[in-house]
Amino acid sequence: MPLKTAADFCDQNARKFGEKEALVDGRRRLTWREVKELSDRLALGFRDLALKRDAKILVQLPNWAELFLVRLACEKAGLRMVSVTPNFRYAELAPIVRFTRPEAAIIPWNYRGFDFYELLEEVRTEELKHVLVAGEDVPRGTLSLEEILKGPATLDRDKERLEKHRYSILDVCQIATTSGSTGIPKCVEVPLYTRLLTGWIHLQRFGVRPDDTLAAVTSIVTGTADALVYNGGCEVGARIVLVDHFSPEETCAVLESEKINVIPLVPTMMTRITAMPRLSDYKLNALRVAINHGSSLSFAQGVEFEEKLGCRIVQGYGSVDCGGISATFWDDPLEVRLGTLGRPLDGNQVKVVDAQGKELPRGDVGRLLVRGLHADACYYGNPDLNSESRRDGYFDLQELGRIDERGNVVLMGRERDVIIRGGQNIFPSDIEAVLCQHPKILEASVVGVADP
Repeated sequence: MPLKTAADFCDQNARKFGEKEALVDGRRRLTWREVKELSDRLALGFRDLALKRDAKILVQLPNWAELFLVRLACEKAGLRMVSVTPNFRYAELAPIVRFTRPEAAIIPWNYRGFDFYELLEEVRTEELKHVLVAGEDVPRGTLSLEEILKGPATLDRDKERLEKHRYSILDVCQIATTSGSTGIPKCVEVPLYTRLLTGWIHLQRFGVRPDDTLAAVTSIVTGTADALVYNGGCEVGARIVLVDHFSPEETCAVLESEKINVIPLVPTMMTRITAMPRLSDYKLNALRVAINHGSSLSFAQGVEFEEKLGCRIVQGYGSVDCGGISATFWDDPLEVRLGTLGRPLDGNQVKVVDAQGKELPRGDVGRLLVRGLHADACYYGNPDLNSESRRDGYFDLQELGRIDERGNVVLMGRERDVIIRGGQNIFPSDIEAVLCQHPKILEASVVGVADP
């Protein structure tokens, strides 16, 4: 298990290969030395706001270099990042702000035609004293993140000031947010070691090398982009490319121009890429591994993606609410990589139980439960939900699945989505997989309705 935080690895990378290109987005190209220096400046800028250790900062940034630097700076300054995706609006954001009471916020001003400062003013509480805005232009009365990044170089005495606040792997640096299955945003405390360990195991299972270039088109504050790209990328000193908005054409252009080797994608992204009429125009021969995460990918869709892009798909299964759960291996056979979610991550235990909580044998379908080093998150300020979500020390994933004869997790879907017809349980995922085999069906969703 890695005993360093992502910020520790970043500083180590700066010492070992400081001039190696580390971080790329649409506007910046930074070496590991520059990533360290800029994250140090941000951390000192945060400390100059007189925020106490463990104070909370709301962060609602796209996949920009600034988001990567802010994450590192929070680890160095001993501050908790309340991470919010840019697609959250008033209905999702207001209850999060009221519940977590952040003392500072970091946002873009305008991004993709939306005014994030106006939104923040609508949800702002009295505790929120400082607003930092990314970009060259900022609203009056706010602080410029860019000005902090352009500030003077850090001195040794400044770095010593940070050391007493710096987080260790056992600290909680992130409060992740999710709309969850209830429709109400939930806040999850994430200990640093959980995502670091998941990233480390992903590196091994997916065959990622230090000389690889990793790309993230999903946010680096959640999912496989968090574990593998942010944490894993820092752990091995890989080159990291961030894309702030997905489109098939833009993503393929980045895959080609930046010679991407490894990229996490959700199934919808994969199907949209394979459906591109001019996909063959792009030279994507550098791409070696695509990690499916977020939801299930049908076997037929996976085969098509592998054939058209010439790479291998692996699976990364996890949950914002608890953490990493399982993953396939790079060299698993096709039926395992595309037909299962792989074996539990090293340090995890997964079991299947019936309605009474009795453990079921391999092959039987029941509720999936997990416990272990990766699945050690808990709900912020909600002891009742923490109790309800656990059974005898295991986190209840609220998912139906089974463990196959080789120990791989096979997901069947959520219990409430099961269709019962004439006493027979019908899993929507099974029907969807069959439908997606048809060449004219791009995506499918099966929902049960009452028979009048």
